[in-house]
Amino acid sequence: MIFLDPKSDIAFKKLFSEIKHKDILISFLNSILKRKEDSKIVDVSIADPYNHKERPGSKLSIVDARCTDKQGKHYILEIQVTDEKDYKERCLYYAALALNRQLDHADEYKKIEPVIFIGILDFNLFSSPSCVKKFLLLDPETGEHGLPDLEFHFIELQKFDKELTDVDDIKDIVDKWIYLLKYASKLQTIPASFKDAKAVVHAFEVLEQGSWSKKELIDYDRFIDAMRQEKSRLETAEEKGELRGEQRKARAIAQQLLDVLDIATIAKKTGLSVQEVEALKK
Repeated sequence: MIFLDPKSDIAFKKLFSEIKHKDILISFLNSILKRKEDSKIVDVSIADPYNHKERPGSKLSIVDARCTDKQGKHYILEIQVTDEKDYKERCLYYAALALNRQLDHADEYKKIEPVIFIGILDFNLFSSPSCVKKFLLLDPETGEHGLPDLEFHFIELQKFDKELTDVDDIKDIVDKWIYLLKYASKLQTIPASFKDAKAVVHAFEVLEQGSWSKKELIDYDRFIDAMRQEKSRLETAEEKGELRGEQRKARAIAQQLLDVLDIATIAKKTGLSVQEVEALKK
């Protein structure tokens, strides 16, 4: 078997944004959020990943997966493989925008439902050694969770303390999900020790190359190739101590992705504006 890399945008969206695979999304959320039996998510409505602009000049945002549970709570999933100096601020912006977009002009604030942001990162964002982090708005003196409508969860894959060869020792469901996200593309079979985790097994099956159409595989390969070029470009620029021609190279990558990804996602991945990408398409 060949498993495609879930850290790529295309594979990540296939796992977590397609309604026919919603058992994967539900299990992942319940596991990462450590939901107890009486508070588990039992169903979700998978939403448009766009936060659409309300007025000219306002910022368009796009995330990798969005859903709402039966209690009305909103969930945002974001995969990020390259370090960005303003990534923390972008997470805050996406979550705040998701709060804002819940209300029509005449609605009361009490109609707002919680927003839970989950970021899966292939780089280190925080200084603590823990792989999984949770951030809440708390009173620093009493610990009171007085503002419960925003939560942030992060998984830093590079801090995962299990190696590829540790697979038979992994029992915890959270570790199984993180292991899949980090190592799936390096495996040739579904680990026997994972058979009791049905949704994780289903995720491996979705990632199995044989289940993808020819077009999907072409799009995946082109996306991976574009990301390799971007990584090589950054490494070369760092070695030379300069980033000249960055805009030109970003346009070249965007040009390759025009018939693979939507304009907003290309803009997000290359750093170009939506208008610049639209101009390239024309």
